[in-house]
Amino acid sequence: MASQRGGARATAREAVTGLVSPRWRKLSRDVWTQKGRTALMVTAIAVSLLGIGTVLGAYAILTREMARNYLGTHPASAALELSAGVDPSVVEEVRRRPGIAEAEAGDIVLARAKVGDDWRPLLLFVVDDFNAMRLNTFKPQSGAWPPPDGTMLIERTAASMLEATEGDSVMVKTPHGAPRAVPITGLVHDPGLAPAWQEREGYGYITRTTLAQLGEPPVLGELRITVRDNPLDLKAIEATAAELSQWLGVRGHSVLQVRVPPPGRHPHQTQMMGVLFLMLAFSAMALVLSAILVATSISAMLARQVREIGVMKTVGARTGQIAWMYGVLIALVGLAAVALALPASVGGARFLAAIVANMLNLRLESERIPWWVFAVGAASGVLVPLLVAAVPIARGSQVTVREAIDQYGVGPLASRGQWRSWVALPPWVSRTVLLAVRNAFRRRGRLALTLALLAAGGAMFMTALNVSRGWERIVDRVYENRSYDVEIRLNAPATVVERLRRLDGVRAVEVWGYAATALSRPGQVDVVRTYPDGSHGSLAMMGPPPETGLVRFPLLAGRWLRAGDTDAVVLNHMVLGQAPGITVGDRVTLSLGGRPTSWRVVGIVEEVGSPGVAYVTDEAFARAAGTEGRVRMLRIATRAGSPHERAEIIRAIERELEARQVSVESAIPLAVLHTAMGDHVVVLIRMLLAMALLMVTVGMLGLGSTMGINVIERTRELGVMKTIGAAPRQIGRLVVGEALFVGVLSWGVATALAVPLTAVVGKTVGMLSFRVRLPLVMDLAAVSGWLALVVIVSIAATALPARRASRLTVREALAQL
Repeated sequence: MASQRGGARATAREAVTGLVSPRWRKLSRDVWTQKGRTALMVTAIAVSLLGIGTVLGAYAILTREMARNYLGTHPASAALELSAGVDPSVVEEVRRRPGIAEAEAGDIVLARAKVGDDWRPLLLFVVDDFNAMRLNTFKPQSGAWPPPDGTMLIERTAASMLEATEGDSVMVKTPHGAPRAVPITGLVHDPGLAPAWQEREGYGYITRTTLAQLGEPPVLGELRITVRDNPLDLKAIEATAAELSQWLGVRGHSVLQVRVPPPGRHPHQTQMMGVLFLMLAFSAMALVLSAILVATSISAMLARQVREIGVMKTVGARTGQIAWMYGVLIALVGLAAVALALPASVGGARFLAAIVANMLNLRLESERIPWWVFAVGAASGVLVPLLVAAVPIARGSQVTVREAIDQYGVGPLASRGQWRSWVALPPWVSRTVLLAVRNAFRRRGRLALTLALLAAGGAMFMTALNVSRGWERIVDRVYENRSYDVEIRLNAPATVVERLRRLDGVRAVEVWGYAATALSRPGQVDVVRTYPDGSHGSLAMMGPPPETGLVRFPLLAGRWLRAGDTDAVVLNHMVLGQAPGITVGDRVTLSLGGRPTSWRVVGIVEEVGSPGVAYVTDEAFARAAGTEGRVRMLRIATRAGSPHERAEIIRAIERELEARQVSVESAIPLAVLHTAMGDHVVVLIRMLLAMALLMVTVGMLGLGSTMGINVIERTRELGVMKTIGAAPRQIGRLVVGEALFVGVLSWGVATALAVPLTAVVGKTVGMLSFRVRLPLVMDLAAVSGWLALVVIVSIAATALPARRASRLTVREALAQL
């Protein structure tokens, strides 16, 4: 019975085998006999698809959740600042006007919170009715709702800045009030704001009664509206706001300024989407490199199977059938890579989305990835390798029977003169090095592909580190271009300055003019394109002493201010984003307190780390703003030798101002500005490094594949070398030497390629962040680090092929066809 069952199984196997055509049996045998190379191809494509799936999935999640979070707050299209406050009856009238979808009153007060011994900026959002909010809404996360009078809610990201949370109390001081302890009774989530830790300020939410208890008039000064028609059209919003301002003016409600944020866009949305696009481009590049690796492997396989292809054609196989067979092999490799990469990319996409959501202050309600992401990943994993491998497959399948029979090895070698024409080596170079270089240039096409793989990975690796160093340089300009330690905005008599100059540790005190401003248009209300926090997109006028020694901004055009300038203005480069096309010699009209003032542009400077600023002389500012005898801003330099000593001096300045009962709006140490700039992109730089490692992985896989192919193709040659006396150690050194030569050569190509790539990426990241190009920095640590890495990986990638080649016996080598 057992013998009968065994015979039946054998018969079944023969039947199944008979149903499979010879070419498919050959294909399955090829995959099995070269499973190591097949696994390498699958891995390379899977690594690239992992990057593409991660970035595409994160992009899909974030675009959906950003709309759900930010637009879910019902952000106001515009906020109109009324000089006498907003009366409830006015809000009702505005709601009934044509073109207005919604209207609501609110206000924002810039206060300060005491954290330890220091005061930090605190934006207080004043809400009339927490249970009836219509615009710029936020959601409770924990604690009381609404906050009892005399308490406040804080945004969830502000807890770290205030070093306090629900149940704690914070000492709060408003511009016109005395310090008062305010209990925190709950946390909220406000997706309309950038994270507090990025902006280095706190966010609080209070009632009008609490505002009065803090010493400010309980008046709401902002009329917020959304437009009914074309709510995402900036020009339509500004036109509606201008018409509404005129209507309010006729009724005795003077509008000082209109603030219009970019419609429907989170404050950091442009930067994040730009970086995600950059990451997607690098992932796509990695996929192309992986496809090149597959094409190289298929080309080598076809080169070794020329005689087999000839035999297949002899027994009747057609060119199309052979091409189809190898095309199916590539498709199967791609499908295997898709099966590995797509599930892993789901986790990667959710992880990346969570990181970006943290930087945008979003809450991911759903991590669902849409079907089109998987469709794009699957199509890319199968079609891109097929397209790249089409050329070697077509070339290999078209070989004739006669050409196949004439093949006795890997193909004709370049003559001695030919390969020496490609590379010149000194006569004293050892024979092993000569052979290694000769072997590298035997397959110049394959060498070029391997160099492309390694050079692309190395260039991206160096670019990521170079951009990181460039960002550090741009952030360091905060210290290079500014020599003060703290900026204090206040409203005080000029007599306070001498008191501060006599304090221990104070080196210099400069009195500057300061006022919020806007580009004025004749007959129209002032419009500022800024967010509710008042920092992104804002514009200010400052009046420094012409001979100031505390700032040294690089000139982009024209000159700096001079003593005696009465109508001269110097703009920083951020103003050009609000008014493109302004050049030296033009006249600009800036509004101060609703009054237009005309200025002649004499210079444009680069100022990193600041919103738009228009600089005029202190005397010209005092005349235009009417602040003679008053101090609006101080910039103070200390003699501190350490951060701790600097902090103590700043605290002494604060105590002196408090003792003089001076109303301080804000005090911003320069170190805080430096930290805030670094916090904005630290995660982005890490993302670029992750993409660099992805491409490096593909490049290293390519080197290992190439060296394995080269050793297999030269099996008979290595046997001949052993026959004439070559030692196993010499054979191993020859293989490793070839890999080292290719690796070092790719290092040179990668270094050259990294220069333009760093310039492009640095420009993209810099313009997205601060409208300046990052300095082109070639980090020596990156260059030397990549050289060390490529040497180590070259040795590691050839360890197994070198070991196999050195252990190969003469009989085994000569037996290879």
